[in-house]
Amino acid sequence: MTTATACPVIGSTNDVLPPNHPEIDLAKDGQTCPVVGATTDHHHNLHKHPSVPVESPTATECPALKNVVQQPKSQAMDDAICPVVGTATTVLPPDHPDTTEAKEGDVCPVTKASVEHHKQKVHTHPSLQAASDVAVCPVTGQHGLAHA
Repeated sequence: MTTATACPVIGSTNDVLPPNHPEIDLAKDGQTCPVVGATTDHHHNLHKHPSVPVESPTATECPALKNVVQQPKSQAMDDAICPVVGTATTVLPPDHPDTTEAKEGDVCPVTKASVEHHKQKVHTHPSLQAASDVAVCPVTGQHGLAHA
């Protein structure tokens, strides 16, 4: 059994696109996701969602994801269900722009997510000021984070 790796941008360990995701050729580099603005360059591990009748097209309604966030590893990573991408850590990446001054209607410059559905749901990453290049991320457990 393989272990899912965390996305380097949002920390998500989910590798299945939402059922309502627009068609995109994941094997072709240089494309930009119309939903979150991510490029296909580092998303070759993603898969299309199986064809299922969907009551609601949001990830929060997926029965599989609701179970995933109850797993000990997800809880240790402080995972929650993002309505767009599914399971994701609620801790922002260390190089994420400051969100303390964000206002209603603002959009994340990284993922294009709106402030409205992330307000008081995401947290600042712990400081990496003293971290070495081979440190282990305290949030996702990824190895080799280089500090700024």
